[in-house]
Amino acid sequence: MSDNIKICPGFRFAGVHCGLKADLALDLALLLSDCPATAAAVFTENRFPAAPVVYGRRQLAAGEKIQAVLINSGNANACTGHQGIVDVATVAEVTAAALELPRAQVFISSTGVIGEPLPVTTILNGVELLTAELDEKRPEGESLARAARAIMTTDKTPKISGITVETGQGAITLTGIAKGAGMIHPNMATMLAYILTDAAVEAGIFKAMLKRVADKSFNRISVDGDMSTNDTVLALANGVSGCRLSDNADLEILENALLEMARDLAYMIVKDGEGATKVVEIAVSGAATPAAAEKICRAIANSALVKTAFFGQDANWGRIIAAVGYAGVELKPELVNISFDQVRVVSNGLRDPQYREAAGAAVLRKPEFSVKIDLQSGEDEFTILTSDLSHEYVSINADYRS
Repeated sequence: MSDNIKICPGFRFAGVHCGLKADLALDLALLLSDCPATAAAVFTENRFPAAPVVYGRRQLAAGEKIQAVLINSGNANACTGHQGIVDVATVAEVTAAALELPRAQVFISSTGVIGEPLPVTTILNGVELLTAELDEKRPEGESLARAARAIMTTDKTPKISGITVETGQGAITLTGIAKGAGMIHPNMATMLAYILTDAAVEAGIFKAMLKRVADKSFNRISVDGDMSTNDTVLALANGVSGCRLSDNADLEILENALLEMARDLAYMIVKDGEGATKVVEIAVSGAATPAAAEKICRAIANSALVKTAFFGQDANWGRIIAAVGYAGVELKPELVNISFDQVRVVSNGLRDPQYREAAGAAVLRKPEFSVKIDLQSGEDEFTILTSDLSHEYVSINADYRS
């Protein structure tokens, strides 16, 4: 973990191996606040929400503050029926007892294979290991890194971010961790993200703020066009800094900091996409409406043909213009321009007369580049981050449960 990452005061972290994964990889994480924290969350829109998502929605709808977050990898506890909800409650109750907290203040997340019963006994044994891990008082950077690794599934690297910003009330710190590499598609993904701050903020304001932030970050990424059953973004504000943010200027500072954190974590997810070798920004401008710009962005970002062309470093602009055309948006083909970075490929719906294939291919050989589509039909725009689709993606997902 980089020494430049700021770690939020008032939170402790732990990560252990409890046996959910066949190897000795860390698979159970704990995020613990020194005091009850104001909570805001955004969850999956999948119609088969996992048991911890159902449970967490109820918690936050009841206005509960959250002091502890327990996250397991290796098992999603999704499509497990009523027993799955019972299992979440059991894990929350035992975790609360171990930490001497009310059960309502323990938030549970899971990620992993869908349809398998949650190994409750294994996780409860892990809770004992976590409390012992807290007592060991590892360096906080090491503890944070262990928690970030424990929530990984097919991720290659942990995802951690942290910043300190100045408000009119003083300095506040935000720290975030996330996991996600596949089933990445808005709204959200097989993605868990936790953003912690030592600021104090009113719950309703915090909830609306997180929704706006998620819409501009986690909901603008796509690896494979699949939406998970377990997506969760949870933000906690425990107020230990003594900075209570209420005026518009300070709230704007907090929201901008949350957005910076969320975009940083979202970028890491796309960069670590299963088998990904490219990070590509799809930027649509000149649209008649925001919805039109978004539809075209998503059509391109989720096209298997476009994504395989990115992997093959094939400057096949025909696949991109086809996606623009089938996105279901009214447009004038004779006005559409397309560029790879600064290389104009299409002008007014036709191959640009100055375009040379070698120039386009040179852009696609880069690990990160942009595809820009100007519809010249209005003032609205939308951007999304996506990745390429490689042979390794197929291998990872063909063998995921083995």
